[in-house]
Amino acid sequence: MRDPLDDPVLLRSLVESSPDFVAIADFGGAILWVNPAGLDLVGLSGATDARGMTAEQMLTARGLDVVTDIDESLRSKGSWRGYSELRHQASGAGIPVVVSLHVVRGGPGMPDLVAATLRDRRSGERLNTEMAASAAQAGRHAQEQKALAELSRIAVNAELPQLLTAATAAAATLIGSGQAAIAHHRSPGDPYLQIDAASGSLGTRGDIPAGNGSLMGFALTNREAVVCPDIDSETRFETRTMATLGLRSGMAVPVLTATGEAWGVLSTHSADARWYRDEEVSFLDSVAGILSAAVRRIDLQGQLRRRSTHDALTGLPNRTLAYEVIDAALERARVASSAVALLLLDIDDFKIINDSLGHVSGDHALVHFVARLTSATRDQDTVARLGGDEFLIVCEGVDSVSHAEDIARHITSSIAVPFSSDEVPIPLSASIGIAVSDSTTTRHDLINRADLAMYRAKDGGTGGHAVFDPTDLYDADRIRSLSIDLRAALAGNELTLVYQPLVDIATERTVAVEALARWEHPTLGAIDPTEFVGVAERTGLAMTLGAWALRTACADAVRWRSFCTVAVRVNVSALQLRDPTFPADVALILRDTGLPPHALGLEVTETVWVSDTERVADTVAELHAMGVALLLDDMGKGHSSMSYLDRYPMFESFKIDKSYIERLPAPGARAIVTAIVGLARAFGVTVVGEGVETREQLDALAAAGCDLAQGFLLGRPSTAPEITELLRSTSR
Repeated sequence: MRDPLDDPVLLRSLVESSPDFVAIADFGGAILWVNPAGLDLVGLSGATDARGMTAEQMLTARGLDVVTDIDESLRSKGSWRGYSELRHQASGAGIPVVVSLHVVRGGPGMPDLVAATLRDRRSGERLNTEMAASAAQAGRHAQEQKALAELSRIAVNAELPQLLTAATAAAATLIGSGQAAIAHHRSPGDPYLQIDAASGSLGTRGDIPAGNGSLMGFALTNREAVVCPDIDSETRFETRTMATLGLRSGMAVPVLTATGEAWGVLSTHSADARWYRDEEVSFLDSVAGILSAAVRRIDLQGQLRRRSTHDALTGLPNRTLAYEVIDAALERARVASSAVALLLLDIDDFKIINDSLGHVSGDHALVHFVARLTSATRDQDTVARLGGDEFLIVCEGVDSVSHAEDIARHITSSIAVPFSSDEVPIPLSASIGIAVSDSTTTRHDLINRADLAMYRAKDGGTGGHAVFDPTDLYDADRIRSLSIDLRAALAGNELTLVYQPLVDIATERTVAVEALARWEHPTLGAIDPTEFVGVAERTGLAMTLGAWALRTACADAVRWRSFCTVAVRVNVSALQLRDPTFPADVALILRDTGLPPHALGLEVTETVWVSDTERVADTVAELHAMGVALLLDDMGKGHSSMSYLDRYPMFESFKIDKSYIERLPAPGARAIVTAIVGLARAFGVTVVGEGVETREQLDALAAAGCDLAQGFLLGRPSTAPEITELLRSTSR
């Protein structure tokens, strides 16, 4: 293939098509040939016009300054490179050029020539100007992107005021010659926008006219970006505010919410009339977009915060927020050397209302209760719902315990008036425990003391209040200590069961025994069953204690039934009955011990049944279906058990409360016992009289038609071996 450099036509074409001035001259400086671009650059129409022209004709006076240097360099080095200035042949104007000259040696008999390439420096200057402008724009863009990135970073966690300040600073620095502002509507219809953050002269204003009264108001109302190059030609909105502040131009963009509503407006201004570039409008709109996202984030966090710190039903602060309020109140009290009163309030017998009327009516009752409670407290008090029917009231600025008691009395009297639900009057009362802080009191101390006082208030009856007494701490310490020892006693099988006979009044034969738990403490001696059962229920040991008693009693009964038909009765707690797995636990114990279900009787107190009927009815019905006998204890002690008997006919026996038995044979007590026996006959169940201690009481029960009796007259609680001997002697 032929080398292209050997083709003179191709080489000439390349030279002629060059955009630079290309020429051939002799060694004396006379022009021999110029390419079309060169002719056009100096204003010549053809190559013949340039032929023969000298350097003096082709160059300006400034350009001729380098001719001597050119001549010397060409003769010594064969080349020269530098700057010169061509003359435009028509206008005489100078054309700055970069010159590159090379000596082309002639062949034999041929003269040496000079090849010249001249490049117009003006095109490079224009390119440099454009490049400088482009670099400046790129620099501004980089600054804007850096500012947006920083705002985005701040927007992730910052509070709104901090973010708004950063946003106005960015807008003022990059666009507004130090003038920027953010404002929002304080309320719908307000004639002014509230300025939230501002720089420059806008920072001297607290508000800005809304609507068409200002640039910011106009942009907010129309929910679109608005540019005002010069207030002198502005007709869309009032410009007095800008003129007063010495501002001539500006632009504003709205900050929108998640639903597209206008939350606020961001603006930037200048003291001079000017047109804002599209890039500047876009930057301001991007800042507004970051603010919009932050407003949505803060609004959502506020909603989530409220959900996590407020009760869904009543809207009151919940336990989490209540604890924060107490901590803050105690800190303020320490600084001010004042006191904080904590009132812990529990609605009396609310489970009865909930179960008898249903949870919907129960919720309705709670809402009404809260309305009364909040109206009975002071404006500075905080009312919180801890859960269920338990509430907490934080009272600051309390100067004495009697002052706190006055607040409690006012609350008690305000909530005492019954309200109606579906035309049924519902009486409400509450027990209140009061604790007042001192300089060293912690939140835990205050809550614990109010809790102890509330339990003491409940012990005194419904609708009362009690103030924390240091002796309450002794009770609490004893409960804690006993709970530790009781747990160890259960693990070490240190508790025992004793059994009290239930006697058929007609035959005087023992037909059943009731299991009763006993605890002989190694250092404290015998612990009253009422106390340690109460400790078990308050410290989470009730289920363990109940399961132990049930399994032990069933195992003992199996041994007795090898020679007699005696049944065993065991008391069950409300916690056991509320546990949906309790029937399965009973079935497992019966299977493990081999006791037939009909030989087991479970005693449920009337109080538990009435207060928890709806919650325990399914459990009781399941036990009944298993064949386990169910007995209603303390009959006549409750308020409204009669209404439940027809709806839940699964009880096989009623046990008359001993408070009636001990008054026999008095006429009033006799009438009550006779009425209970009559009620039992109507429902086809047997009746037991408990606490029988005299022959007169037993005779009165027999006369009333009572079936069974239990008490010291008929047999004291005895150990399992003692009961074994009793049963063997009566079964012969």
